[in-house]
Amino acid sequence: MPSRNIPSARLRRIGSALRQAREDRGMTIETAGRRYGRSTGWLSTLENGLHSVDRQELADLLDFYGVPDGPLWESLLHLASHKPGKSWERAYEGRISAAALDLAGLEEDTELIHNFEPCVVPGLLQTPDYARALTRVGPARPVRNTSTLVAFRMARQKVLTRPYPPRYVAVISESVLHHEIGGAALMRAQFGKLSEAAELDNVALHVLPNSAAAYLWLAGPFHLLSLRPPGNLTVSVIEQLTKSLFVEDEKEIALHEEIFSLLLNASLDKDASLKLIKRLASRV
Repeated sequence: MPSRNIPSARLRRIGSALRQAREDRGMTIETAGRRYGRSTGWLSTLENGLHSVDRQELADLLDFYGVPDGPLWESLLHLASHKPGKSWERAYEGRISAAALDLAGLEEDTELIHNFEPCVVPGLLQTPDYARALTRVGPARPVRNTSTLVAFRMARQKVLTRPYPPRYVAVISESVLHHEIGGAALMRAQFGKLSEAAELDNVALHVLPNSAAAYLWLAGPFHLLSLRPPGNLTVSVIEQLTKSLFVEDEKEIALHEEIFSLLLNASLDKDASLKLIKRLASRV
């Protein structure tokens, strides 16, 4: 379990959402506490993820802040019902799923993101057309709202260019660069997006070359998100066939961090990765 006095990712997610809801209403924490009937200190520790809140009080707070019923409401109430330090699962759905909302919420509260993608371009680096091509394939049900899913993914990408963005370190398999998604023109644009992102100061894009393909057996796609203070907290998000698994256990996290280090060490450095991307782009 997380070390004592360190908030869980779940509580941090709830707290940051409540802070955003309060700020969206234009209220200071003092004003919110006075109107809601709670102390400033109580609201502050809640917003910082330092204490839990039960489902009913969370629902009351969301109602107080005017947060409408919908996926965000459902996601936060789900998180409130689970104990800190335990993994949680999120099923994939056709609309913007709770799993996607949880991941996006964690990204907003993160100072360092490690991401391994063996099959596709990372979501934070996809072009709209690439994302659209991906969301159009899959089982017939549930019905997907492609435009909504793509818009949501593009909105997530703003985290990399906001003021004080997180550092983003991505490892992608070289095979990803050879997969033709949606045709040559689409892939040229995607290569261009990767090249631009790779030159951002806060982005480190590494390619795991085909010569190191043996490392691909180590893991499927996953994220390691190290949240901003308070506390020293990392959560691992593992993408599975029909769900995402959110892991907080320190021993499991340590193993995931070791695996990412192995993948990173086997990958090309930033400059060599960028050269490979540009070379492949010239052949499309």
